Amino acid sequence: MLVFVPLDPTGLAQWARVGSRDVTGFAATPSFLETFELPAADSEDADLTLLELAGMEGLLSHGVRLIAVGPIDAVGIEPAEFGAVAADAVAWTRMESIFTDDADGARQASRVRALLADASLAEAWDAEETTELLRTTELLWHGPTEWESLV
Repeated sequence: MLVFVPLDPTGLAQWARVGSRDVTGFAATPSFLETFELPAADSEDADLTLLELAGMEGLLSHGVRLIAVGPIDAVGIEPAEFGAVAADAVAWTRMESIFTDDADGARQASRVRALLADASLAEAWDAEETTELLRTTELLWHGPTEWESLV
């Protein structure tokens, strides 16, 4: 399954240098598909929603929207409705892409984080500030070999 893993810059650098790590992230699980009323796991809508969820989790947990994406064998964890998953000893070489904000998006995301500092992912997902952030910014794609320029 394609898993979207929120990271901080230090975690990204350690994963890429060490070569493997345990991860938690988001995937198109049956609970996720049901919650978001999506017909299929392999759709652009599912991928975009997972990217946005992982970005918000990263913003709340790490202060940045920095997400590594790759096919991982993972198991469901809570919050199941958001497609949360975990996997042990995932090789960095499994990652296919990295997404992060440009400078303007990072400034906007930082403002949203300040407003939602104590919010859970569910609360932040429903917040008007999140809707505005997702509507006005777009995460940039990077190849996995570009990780050094992102830390």
